[in-house]
Amino acid sequence: MKMKNKGQLLLTVLLGLFILVGINVLVKKIDWQMDLTKNKRYSLSKSSQDLLKSIKEKVDVLCFYRPGERGKKQLEDLLRLYAKENKLFNYEFIDPDRAPGLAKEYEIHQSGEVIVKFKNKKEKLFLPDEEKLSNALMRLSSEEKGKIYIVSGHGEASLFAGGDRSLSKLKKILNEQGLKVEEISLVKAGKVPEDALTLLIVGAKKDFLESELSILKEYLDQGGRLLVALMAEEKNNLWGWLESELGVQLKQGFVLDPVGKLVLGSFMAAVGQDYPYHPITEDFNFMTVFPTALALEIKAGKGKASPLIKSSEGAWLETDLKRLKKGEAQFDEGQDVRGPLNLAVWFEEKDKKDRKKETRILVFGDDDWLTDKYVELGGNKELLSKGLSWLRSREKLLSLSKPKVANSFLFLSQGEKLTITVVPLLVLPLLCLLLAGLVALRRRS
Repeated sequence: MKMKNKGQLLLTVLLGLFILVGINVLVKKIDWQMDLTKNKRYSLSKSSQDLLKSIKEKVDVLCFYRPGERGKKQLEDLLRLYAKENKLFNYEFIDPDRAPGLAKEYEIHQSGEVIVKFKNKKEKLFLPDEEKLSNALMRLSSEEKGKIYIVSGHGEASLFAGGDRSLSKLKKILNEQGLKVEEISLVKAGKVPEDALTLLIVGAKKDFLESELSILKEYLDQGGRLLVALMAEEKNNLWGWLESELGVQLKQGFVLDPVGKLVLGSFMAAVGQDYPYHPITEDFNFMTVFPTALALEIKAGKGKASPLIKSSEGAWLETDLKRLKKGEAQFDEGQDVRGPLNLAVWFEEKDKKDRKKETRILVFGDDDWLTDKYVELGGNKELLSKGLSWLRSREKLLSLSKPKVANSFLFLSQGEKLTITVVPLLVLPLLCLLLAGLVALRRRS
């Protein structure tokens, strides 16, 4: 009889172990979970889920984080949700200190930067959340029909020029984002092509014809997008056109910056360090460098305009050009203008009849920052990418929202407070001791 009981006991133990092991294996294979939080903080939004279902090719996400870096665990949890929705979504965490070659290849400047790769395109993010990550995936996975046109015919920096006036690196950067780039002569074309995503004017030296300015005005009136990077050394009628059409005035003189002396070895180099809030400069924590810059001032205009980049307070606008040429420039109170100075401004205007028609313009007081020599210096490359995304209205394609949980407070009476304190700390332990004593007494008897 005793042997039979022992056999049943052993069988029960083995069966229990088998069930536990089976459940453990099943749970690992199924990877099932349920998010019971009110605001679904551990689930992806419906928009992100639909986006991931639409992606049919591999996505690689490279996360450059040092061990124990702030936000690493939260990002890992988020990426796990993405990978669960789509098996083509892959992610990897890389310590930039242990893989300096890879960090250099992807131009990683600091821990917390993330590279999202899709097909032959890629985009860099910093400390991404679900909204940033899903918007990057949307931009990379959606095919954008159209071209970026660069105006030629006025001595501008060119895709085909050599040396310091070349824009070949700019073209490469945009090609990596899946954008086609082409030069255009407004005189020959007669109008801005309908497939123009954005128009760029980089460092025009000569005046525009009145017919060309009319083409520009017509394009912008129809909701066009324009980036103007002015050549500080060469004044032309584009300056007056910007003031009359946009209310953006260029001040006489050059921006001198002691910080530029440290960065490029020249006081003529203005360094952008102050970025008023804007979708372009959101989470933007790089310095931008403008080798020879003008200062911009915003006058009353028909649209909405505001500074995009400001110099440091130590910079000033040098108005005595004779002393500047002699290398004797210094700040003169009452004559020169002390910083911070506007190095770039943005302009926006919505059509009153058609709210979907929106004109967007960026004006920079320097053109050198876009050329091969400087476009990859500091945060210039990131500024170019984010600036063109805003011009094309692609800075934010998805607005993700989750149910918000209202603040709730628990108010307890004095008796309730006493109950939840005494029961777990005193009553339950005493009850356990009493039961143990009763069991011991029964065994003795």
